[in-house]
Amino acid sequence: MTMNFDDPRAQQADQLFAELDARGETAAPDELDLEDTAGPEDEDDAQETAAAELEAEEGDTGDLRALAARGKRTLSLEEARTLQARARARGKKAGKVQAKRRPVAPARPQPPKNLVLPGEGVRTLVRRWDQQGKEFTINQAGSYYYATEIRCKCEGNAERAYLRIPAGRYAFFDKALDDDTTYLGNNGRVTVDITNFQRPSKNTSHGQDFLIQSISMMEANLRVRYDESDIGAVMGLDTAASALRGNAWLWDDAGVFLPAEIFHDFTGENLLYRAVRRSGALYFVWEKARVGGSANRREILVDHLRNIPDVRVRSLARTSGGAAVLPVQDGYIFCDDPERSEDGAFSAVLHLPSDVIFPIKPIDLGSGKKAKPLEVGLYVQLNLNGIGFQLARRGQVTR
Repeated sequence: MTMNFDDPRAQQADQLFAELDARGETAAPDELDLEDTAGPEDEDDAQETAAAELEAEEGDTGDLRALAARGKRTLSLEEARTLQARARARGKKAGKVQAKRRPVAPARPQPPKNLVLPGEGVRTLVRRWDQQGKEFTINQAGSYYYATEIRCKCEGNAERAYLRIPAGRYAFFDKALDDDTTYLGNNGRVTVDITNFQRPSKNTSHGQDFLIQSISMMEANLRVRYDESDIGAVMGLDTAASALRGNAWLWDDAGVFLPAEIFHDFTGENLLYRAVRRSGALYFVWEKARVGGSANRREILVDHLRNIPDVRVRSLARTSGGAAVLPVQDGYIFCDDPERSEDGAFSAVLHLPSDVIFPIKPIDLGSGKKAKPLEVGLYVQLNLNGIGFQLARRGQVTR
Protein backbone atom coordinates (compact mmCIF):
# COMPACT_ATOMS: atom_id res chain seq x y z
CA MET A 1 0.00 0.00 0.00
CA THR A 2 1.51 3.34 -1.04
CA MET A 3 1.08 6.76 0.46
CA ASN A 4 -1.29 9.23 -1.30
CA PHE A 5 0.33 12.65 -1.05
CA ASP A 6 -2.87 14.28 -2.32
CA ASP A 7 -4.64 13.15 0.87
CA PRO A 8 -5.26 16.25 3.07
CA ARG A 9 -4.16 14.31 6.14
CA ALA A 10 -0.85 13.43 4.51
CA GLN A 11 -0.35 17.06 3.53
CA GLN A 12 -1.04 18.10 7.12
CA ALA A 13 1.60 15.65 8.39
CA ASP A 14 4.16 16.96 5.89
CA GLN A 15 3.32 20.55 6.80
CA LEU A 16 3.69 19.72 10.49
CA PHE A 17 7.19 18.31 10.07
CA ALA A 18 8.12 21.19 7.77
CA GLU A 19 7.24 23.62 10.55
CA LEU A 20 9.17 21.54 13.10
CA ASP A 21 12.19 21.46 10.78
CA ALA A 22 11.97 25.23 10.24
CA ARG A 23 11.90 25.85 14.01
CA GLY A 24 14.89 23.55 14.53
CA GLU A 25 12.95 21.10 16.62
CA THR A 26 13.65 18.37 14.05
CA ALA A 27 16.28 17.80 11.33
CA ALA A 28 15.18 17.39 7.74
CA PRO A 29 16.80 14.38 6.03
CA ASP A 30 18.18 16.53 3.17
CA GLU A 31 20.21 18.61 5.61
CA LEU A 32 22.80 15.82 6.16
CA ASP A 33 26.19 16.93 4.79
CA LEU A 34 27.59 14.62 2.09
CA GLU A 35 30.99 15.34 0.51
CA ASP A 36 32.38 13.59 -2.52
CA THR A 37 35.02 11.61 -0.68
CA ALA A 38 35.39 8.44 -2.71
CA GLY A 39 38.60 6.58 -2.00
CA PRO A 40 40.22 4.20 0.48
CA GLU A 41 38.73 4.31 3.94
CA ASP A 42 41.00 5.53 6.73
CA GLU A 43 40.35 6.15 10.42
CA ASP A 44 38.78 9.60 9.79
CA ASP A 45 36.50 8.12 7.12
CA ALA A 46 35.34 5.39 9.48
CA GLN A 47 34.54 7.99 12.14
CA GLU A 48 32.59 10.08 9.60
CA THR A 49 30.58 7.02 8.53
CA ALA A 50 29.73 6.23 12.16
CA ALA A 51 28.78 9.88 12.73
CA ALA A 52 26.42 9.83 9.73
CA GLU A 53 24.70 6.69 11.05
CA LEU A 54 24.38 8.22 14.53
CA GLU A 55 23.00 11.45 13.05
CA ALA A 56 20.36 9.52 11.14
CA GLU A 57 19.33 7.64 14.28
CA GLU A 58 19.15 10.85 16.32
CA GLY A 59 17.07 12.45 13.55
CA ASP A 60 14.52 9.66 13.75
CA THR A 61 14.39 9.93 17.56
CA GLY A 62 14.12 13.74 17.30
CA ASP A 63 11.01 13.44 15.14
CA LEU A 64 9.28 11.35 17.83
CA ARG A 65 10.38 13.68 20.64
CA ALA A 66 9.06 16.72 18.79
CA LEU A 67 5.67 15.07 18.35
CA ALA A 68 5.61 14.03 22.02
CA ALA A 69 6.42 17.61 23.05
CA ARG A 70 3.28 18.71 21.17
CA GLY A 71 1.22 16.28 23.22
CA LYS A 72 0.91 13.55 20.60
CA ARG A 73 0.79 10.14 22.22
CA THR A 74 -0.66 8.36 19.21
CA LEU A 75 0.11 8.65 15.52
CA SER A 76 -2.25 8.64 12.62
CA LEU A 77 -1.52 6.40 9.67
CA GLU A 78 -0.43 9.40 7.58
CA GLU A 79 1.94 10.64 10.32
CA ALA A 80 3.47 7.17 10.71
CA ARG A 81 4.05 6.99 6.96
CA THR A 82 5.65 10.42 6.99
CA LEU A 83 8.00 9.26 9.77
CA GLN A 84 8.88 6.16 7.75
CA ALA A 85 9.65 8.22 4.65
CA ARG A 86 11.90 10.56 6.64
CA ALA A 87 13.69 7.58 8.29
CA ARG A 88 14.26 5.94 4.89
CA ALA A 89 15.71 9.18 3.51
CA ARG A 90 18.09 9.45 6.46
CA GLY A 91 19.13 5.81 6.03
CA LYS A 92 19.90 6.38 2.35
CA LYS A 93 22.04 9.39 3.21
CA ALA A 94 24.04 7.39 5.76
CA GLY A 95 24.40 4.52 3.30
CA LYS A 96 25.76 6.88 0.66
CA VAL A 97 28.39 8.14 3.10
CA GLN A 98 29.49 4.58 3.83
CA ALA A 99 29.54 3.64 0.15
CA LYS A 100 31.65 6.66 -0.75
CA ARG A 101 34.18 5.69 1.92
CA ARG A 102 34.41 2.09 0.71
CA PRO A 103 37.72 1.25 -1.08
CA VAL A 104 37.42 1.25 -4.84
CA ALA A 105 38.69 -1.99 -6.38
CA PRO A 106 41.22 -1.29 -9.14
CA ALA A 107 40.24 -2.28 -12.64
CA ARG A 108 41.55 -5.73 -13.51
CA PRO A 109 43.95 -5.43 -16.44
CA GLN A 110 43.17 -7.67 -19.37
CA PRO A 111 46.26 -9.52 -20.70
CA PRO A 112 47.08 -9.14 -24.39
CA LYS A 113 45.64 -11.92 -26.51
CA ASN A 114 49.14 -13.02 -27.62
CA LEU A 115 50.61 -13.10 -24.11
CA VAL A 116 52.01 -16.50 -23.11
CA LEU A 117 51.41 -16.81 -19.37
CA PRO A 118 54.07 -18.38 -17.10
CA GLY A 119 53.68 -22.14 -17.06
CA GLU A 120 51.78 -22.10 -20.36
CA GLY A 121 54.25 -24.54 -21.93
CA VAL A 122 52.76 -27.55 -20.12
CA ARG A 123 49.18 -26.49 -20.84
CA THR A 124 50.02 -25.98 -24.51
CA LEU A 125 51.42 -29.50 -24.85
CA VAL A 126 48.50 -31.03 -22.93
CA ARG A 127 46.05 -29.36 -25.35
CA ARG A 128 48.13 -30.40 -28.36
CA TRP A 129 48.29 -34.05 -27.33
CA ASP A 130 44.67 -34.19 -26.20
CA GLN A 131 43.55 -33.04 -29.64
CA GLN A 132 45.15 -36.15 -31.18
CA GLY A 133 42.55 -38.31 -29.48
CA LYS A 134 45.14 -40.96 -28.57
CA GLU A 135 46.37 -42.17 -25.20
CA PHE A 136 49.59 -40.51 -24.13
CA THR A 137 51.85 -40.46 -21.10
CA ILE A 138 53.77 -37.70 -19.34
CA ASN A 139 57.26 -38.25 -17.97
CA GLN A 140 57.79 -35.70 -15.20
CA ALA A 141 61.52 -36.44 -14.94
CA GLY A 142 62.52 -36.55 -18.58
CA SER A 143 66.07 -36.00 -19.73
CA TYR A 144 68.05 -35.75 -22.96
CA TYR A 145 71.83 -35.50 -23.32
CA TYR A 146 74.21 -34.94 -26.19
CA ALA A 147 78.00 -34.61 -26.35
CA THR A 148 79.47 -32.45 -29.10
CA GLU A 149 82.99 -32.89 -30.43
CA ILE A 150 85.46 -30.00 -30.34
CA ARG A 151 88.61 -30.79 -32.32
CA CYS A 152 91.50 -28.94 -30.71
CA LYS A 153 94.31 -28.56 -33.24
CA CYS A 154 97.88 -28.87 -31.96
CA GLU A 155 100.31 -26.35 -33.39
CA GLY A 156 103.95 -25.51 -32.79
CA ASN A 157 106.85 -27.99 -32.69
CA ALA A 158 108.20 -30.81 -30.53
CA GLU A 159 109.75 -28.29 -28.12
CA ARG A 160 107.03 -25.68 -27.80
CA ALA A 161 103.42 -26.43 -28.70
CA TYR A 162 99.87 -25.40 -27.96
CA LEU A 163 96.33 -26.59 -28.58
CA ARG A 164 94.18 -24.19 -30.56
CA ILE A 165 90.47 -24.53 -29.85
CA PRO A 166 89.00 -23.16 -33.09
CA ALA A 167 86.35 -20.48 -33.05
CA GLY A 168 83.08 -21.73 -34.48
CA ARG A 169 79.72 -23.35 -33.82
CA TYR A 170 79.50 -26.83 -32.30
CA ALA A 171 76.09 -28.49 -32.55
CA PHE A 172 74.12 -30.60 -30.07
CA PHE A 173 71.23 -32.88 -31.14
CA ASP A 174 72.01 -32.55 -34.84
CA LYS A 175 72.42 -36.36 -34.97
CA ALA A 176 70.57 -39.26 -33.35
CA LEU A 177 71.45 -42.77 -32.21
CA ASP A 178 72.89 -44.97 -34.97
CA ASP A 179 73.55 -42.02 -37.30
CA ASP A 180 76.88 -41.99 -39.10
CA THR A 181 79.49 -39.70 -37.58
CA THR A 182 83.24 -39.25 -37.20
CA TYR A 183 85.56 -39.17 -34.19
CA LEU A 184 88.64 -37.05 -34.93
CA GLY A 185 88.07 -37.84 -38.59
CA ASN A 186 87.59 -41.61 -38.09
CA ASN A 187 84.31 -43.04 -39.31
CA GLY A 188 81.94 -44.25 -36.63
CA ARG A 189 78.33 -44.30 -35.44
CA VAL A 190 76.52 -42.33 -32.79
CA THR A 191 76.14 -44.42 -29.63
CA VAL A 192 74.76 -43.87 -26.14
CA ASP A 193 78.20 -42.47 -25.22
CA ILE A 194 77.14 -39.44 -27.24
CA THR A 195 73.36 -39.17 -26.82
CA ASN A 196 70.07 -40.82 -25.88
CA PHE A 197 68.28 -38.90 -28.64
CA GLN A 198 66.37 -41.15 -31.06
CA ARG A 199 64.29 -40.39 -34.13
CA PRO A 200 61.05 -42.34 -34.63
CA SER A 201 61.77 -42.72 -38.33
CA LYS A 202 64.87 -44.78 -37.53
CA ASN A 203 63.62 -46.99 -34.68
CA THR A 204 60.48 -48.21 -32.98
CA SER A 205 60.18 -45.47 -30.36
CA HIS A 206 57.21 -43.13 -30.43
CA GLY A 207 57.39 -39.46 -31.27
CA GLN A 208 57.84 -37.20 -28.27
CA ASP A 209 57.43 -33.56 -27.35
CA PHE A 210 59.84 -32.47 -24.65
CA LEU A 211 59.35 -29.27 -22.63
CA ILE A 212 62.79 -28.05 -21.54
CA GLN A 213 62.79 -26.75 -17.97
CA SER A 214 66.47 -26.70 -16.97
CA ILE A 215 69.92 -27.46 -18.37
CA SER A 216 73.39 -28.40 -17.16
CA MET A 217 76.74 -29.30 -18.71
CA MET A 218 79.60 -31.67 -18.11
CA GLU A 219 82.80 -32.93 -19.72
CA ALA A 220 82.04 -36.16 -21.56
CA ASN A 221 85.45 -37.53 -22.54
CA LEU A 222 88.67 -37.05 -24.50
CA ARG A 223 90.35 -38.53 -27.56
CA VAL A 224 93.77 -37.91 -29.09
CA ARG A 225 95.31 -38.41 -32.52
CA TYR A 226 99.05 -38.52 -33.30
CA ASP A 227 100.94 -38.59 -36.57
CA GLU A 228 101.49 -42.10 -37.96
CA SER A 229 105.27 -41.59 -37.91
CA ASP A 230 105.17 -40.93 -34.15
CA ILE A 231 102.96 -43.97 -33.53
CA GLY A 232 105.14 -46.25 -35.67
CA ALA A 233 108.30 -45.18 -33.80
CA VAL A 234 107.03 -46.72 -30.56
CA MET A 235 107.47 -50.46 -30.09
CA GLY A 236 104.93 -52.64 -28.29
CA LEU A 237 101.94 -50.31 -28.39
CA ASP A 238 99.60 -53.06 -29.64
CA THR A 239 95.99 -52.03 -28.97
CA ALA A 240 97.12 -48.67 -27.56
CA ALA A 241 97.99 -47.64 -31.11
CA SER A 242 94.28 -47.50 -31.94
CA ALA A 243 93.75 -45.05 -29.09
CA LEU A 244 96.56 -42.85 -30.44
CA ARG A 245 94.71 -42.69 -33.75
CA GLY A 246 91.57 -41.28 -32.07
CA ASN A 247 89.61 -44.54 -32.03
CA ALA A 248 89.13 -44.81 -28.25
CA TRP A 249 88.20 -42.68 -25.26
CA LEU A 250 91.07 -41.60 -23.01
CA TRP A 251 91.35 -40.53 -19.40
CA ASP A 252 95.03 -39.93 -18.82
CA ASP A 253 95.89 -37.43 -16.08
CA ALA A 254 99.29 -39.15 -15.74
CA GLY A 255 100.39 -37.64 -19.05
CA VAL A 256 101.34 -40.92 -20.78
CA PHE A 257 99.43 -40.27 -24.00
CA LEU A 258 97.73 -36.93 -23.33
CA PRO A 259 99.57 -33.70 -22.45
CA ALA A 260 99.61 -33.52 -18.64
CA GLU A 261 98.69 -29.80 -18.75
CA ILE A 262 95.12 -30.75 -19.66
CA PHE A 263 94.44 -31.90 -16.08
CA HIS A 264 94.82 -29.96 -12.85
CA ASP A 265 97.64 -31.42 -10.74
CA PHE A 266 95.63 -31.70 -7.51
CA THR A 267 91.94 -31.82 -8.42
CA GLY A 268 92.17 -33.71 -11.73
CA GLU A 269 89.89 -31.12 -13.33
CA ASN A 270 89.89 -30.97 -17.11
CA LEU A 271 91.35 -27.52 -17.79
CA LEU A 272 90.70 -27.75 -21.52
CA TYR A 273 87.00 -28.08 -20.71
CA ARG A 274 87.26 -25.15 -18.32
CA ALA A 275 88.82 -23.00 -21.04
CA VAL A 276 85.84 -23.66 -23.32
CA ARG A 277 83.36 -22.83 -20.54
CA ARG A 278 85.10 -19.53 -19.95
CA SER A 279 84.89 -18.53 -23.61
CA GLY A 280 81.65 -19.79 -25.19
CA ALA A 281 77.91 -19.25 -25.15
CA LEU A 282 74.92 -21.56 -25.68
CA TYR A 283 72.10 -21.02 -28.17
CA PHE A 284 68.85 -22.91 -28.80
CA VAL A 285 67.88 -23.26 -32.46
CA TRP A 286 64.60 -24.23 -34.15
CA GLU A 287 64.44 -24.68 -37.91
CA LYS A 288 61.25 -25.47 -39.78
CA ALA A 289 61.52 -26.44 -43.45
CA ARG A 290 59.08 -24.97 -45.95
CA VAL A 291 58.08 -25.79 -49.50
CA GLY A 292 60.80 -24.82 -51.96
CA GLY A 293 63.71 -25.62 -49.69
CA SER A 294 63.60 -22.38 -47.65
CA ALA A 295 63.21 -22.52 -43.90
CA ASN A 296 62.13 -20.51 -40.90
CA ARG A 297 64.96 -20.30 -38.40
CA ARG A 298 64.75 -19.13 -34.81
CA GLU A 299 67.87 -18.83 -32.66
CA ILE A 300 67.82 -17.80 -29.00
CA LEU A 301 70.76 -17.02 -26.73
CA VAL A 302 70.37 -19.11 -23.57
CA ASP A 303 73.39 -18.04 -21.52
CA HIS A 304 77.16 -17.90 -21.33
CA LEU A 305 78.65 -21.34 -20.69
CA ARG A 306 80.24 -20.25 -17.42
CA ASN A 307 76.73 -19.61 -16.03
CA ILE A 308 75.49 -23.10 -16.90
CA PRO A 309 76.18 -25.36 -13.90
CA ASP A 310 78.63 -28.21 -14.30
CA VAL A 311 77.00 -31.40 -12.96
CA ARG A 312 80.30 -32.38 -11.33
CA VAL A 313 79.51 -29.66 -8.77
CA ARG A 314 77.75 -31.21 -5.76
CA SER A 315 77.53 -28.27 -3.40
CA LEU A 316 74.37 -28.49 -1.28
CA ALA A 317 74.63 -24.75 -0.75
CA ARG A 318 73.73 -24.22 -4.42
CA THR A 319 70.67 -26.46 -4.61
CA SER A 320 68.69 -28.70 -2.29
CA GLY A 321 69.29 -31.67 -4.58
CA GLY A 322 73.03 -31.20 -4.73
CA ALA A 323 73.25 -31.06 -8.54
CA ALA A 324 72.90 -27.52 -9.86
CA VAL A 325 70.85 -26.77 -12.96
CA LEU A 326 70.02 -23.59 -14.85
CA PRO A 327 66.27 -22.97 -15.25
CA VAL A 328 65.34 -21.76 -18.73
CA GLN A 329 62.38 -19.81 -20.02
CA ASP A 330 59.03 -21.54 -20.28
CA GLY A 331 57.94 -22.75 -23.70
CA TYR A 332 61.18 -24.18 -25.15
CA ILE A 333 59.97 -27.37 -26.85
CA PHE A 334 62.17 -30.11 -28.26
CA CYS A 335 60.38 -32.51 -30.62
CA ASP A 336 62.17 -35.69 -31.71
CA ASP A 337 60.17 -35.83 -34.97
CA PRO A 338 60.73 -32.58 -36.90
CA GLU A 339 58.30 -33.63 -39.62
CA ARG A 340 55.31 -33.35 -37.31
CA SER A 341 56.60 -30.61 -35.02
CA GLU A 342 54.86 -27.24 -34.99
CA ASP A 343 58.07 -25.69 -33.65
CA GLY A 344 60.58 -27.16 -36.10
CA ALA A 345 63.72 -29.23 -35.70
CA PHE A 346 65.47 -28.46 -32.42
CA SER A 347 69.21 -28.26 -31.93
CA ALA A 348 71.57 -26.38 -29.65
CA VAL A 349 74.82 -24.64 -30.50
CA LEU A 350 77.96 -24.00 -28.48
CA HIS A 351 79.41 -20.84 -29.98
CA LEU A 352 83.05 -19.86 -29.55
CA PRO A 353 83.48 -16.33 -30.93
CA SER A 354 87.28 -16.56 -31.11
CA ASP A 355 90.11 -19.09 -30.92
CA VAL A 356 91.28 -20.26 -27.50
CA ILE A 357 95.01 -21.02 -27.07
CA PHE A 358 96.02 -23.70 -24.57
CA PRO A 359 99.83 -24.23 -24.19
CA ILE A 360 101.06 -27.81 -23.75
CA LYS A 361 104.37 -29.70 -23.55
CA PRO A 362 105.01 -32.48 -26.11
CA ILE A 363 105.54 -35.89 -24.49
CA ASP A 364 107.67 -38.95 -25.12
CA LEU A 365 105.35 -41.79 -26.16
CA GLY A 366 108.17 -44.31 -25.66
CA SER A 367 110.37 -43.73 -28.69
CA GLY A 368 112.94 -41.61 -26.87
CA LYS A 369 111.86 -38.36 -28.53
CA LYS A 370 109.06 -35.92 -27.81
CA ALA A 371 105.99 -35.82 -29.98
CA LYS A 372 103.06 -33.45 -30.12
CA PRO A 373 99.58 -34.73 -31.00
CA LEU A 374 97.94 -33.66 -34.23
CA GLU A 375 94.74 -32.90 -32.35
CA VAL A 376 92.84 -33.58 -29.13
CA GLY A 377 89.13 -34.25 -29.15
CA LEU A 378 87.21 -32.58 -26.31
CA TYR A 379 83.62 -33.80 -25.88
CA VAL A 380 81.25 -31.45 -24.05
CA GLN A 381 77.87 -32.79 -22.94
CA LEU A 382 74.67 -30.73 -22.70
CA ASN A 383 71.88 -32.08 -20.47
CA LEU A 384 68.25 -31.08 -20.98
CA ASN A 385 65.85 -31.74 -18.10
CA GLY A 386 62.09 -31.36 -18.32
CA ILE A 387 58.73 -33.02 -19.02
CA GLY A 388 58.22 -35.49 -21.87
CA PHE A 389 54.92 -36.18 -23.68
CA GLN A 390 54.65 -39.30 -25.79
CA LEU A 391 52.13 -41.82 -27.09
CA ALA A 392 51.41 -44.60 -24.61
CA ARG A 393 52.83 -47.99 -25.41
CA ARG A 394 50.68 -51.08 -25.09
CA GLY A 395 50.21 -52.05 -21.45
CA GLN A 396 51.67 -48.77 -20.23
CA VAL A 397 48.37 -47.11 -19.41
CA THR A 398 45.97 -48.62 -16.89
CA ARG A 399 42.27 -48.01 -17.28
